[in-house]
Amino acid sequence: MHNLYIAFISIALMLFLSSCSQEELSERFIPKEESGFAEDYLSKLRERDFTYVKSILSPELDAQVTDELLEKMAAYFREGEPLSVKIIGSQVNVLNGQWQGNFTFEYQFESGWNLANAALKKTDSGYQVIGVNVYQTEASQKELNAFGLSSKSGLQYLVLCLAVSVPLFILFTLIVCIRTPIQQKKWLWIIFVLLGFGAIQVNWTNGAYAFQLISVHLFGASATAAGPAAPWILSASAPLGAIVFWLRRKSLIERANKSSQRDAGDDGALT
Repeated sequence: MHNLYIAFISIALMLFLSSCSQEELSERFIPKEESGFAEDYLSKLRERDFTYVKSILSPELDAQVTDELLEKMAAYFREGEPLSVKIIGSQVNVLNGQWQGNFTFEYQFESGWNLANAALKKTDSGYQVIGVNVYQTEASQKELNAFGLSSKSGLQYLVLCLAVSVPLFILFTLIVCIRTPIQQKKWLWIIFVLLGFGAIQVNWTNGAYAFQLISVHLFGASATAAGPAAPWILSASAPLGAIVFWLRRKSLIERANKSSQRDAGDDGALT
């Protein structure tokens, strides 16, 4: 019984942590100094301060970038001053002691929206820019990636149905498992039932999908987004533990009954 309490407490803790605000979590892990540098660099590009822009480029990139190319990139920014600038993407990698970061910003103008990102690496003298991109978009990323049910593919609807039905099936099986007499180590069955194995993932915005053969999901499904403006990724797994439990349930009950009858017989012999 003690193990059952531990299992339920663990589940409740996971659900509590998953309820935390994605925006709060993402902002907490964004490096402020580095992202501020990237934002300032993109502002210099938008303002056409090409002397500064080129002075921070890595030697490999500087050899390929001309003022004409920078002018084309700067022209992708919409006219006027931005109404708002928000960081919506942050990726940091440290490999063999070399720090690299990629920061993406969303600009809102009166005439529309822009996305711009700058990739940086740290050197002994400061930062070098190893990549820059500017895009125009029809709406904000939060709006473009909002969860909706219209105009989706059959695969997207299938994964959505699985992402809803698999956890319900696992939950129902979990309740039955807890109430089923099992001779030994019921807590192992409970953990097995709770998990889904393998996964099919689909990007809810553009329909891109992928299969993961080696993957484990609590309750057999997940719905995640890298940030408030990122697309939702739905994932559904095979409820292998729940399926095996239903296939073995009859034999588990019979084994438990035989054990109870044997124990009762032993008690009668002693009396």
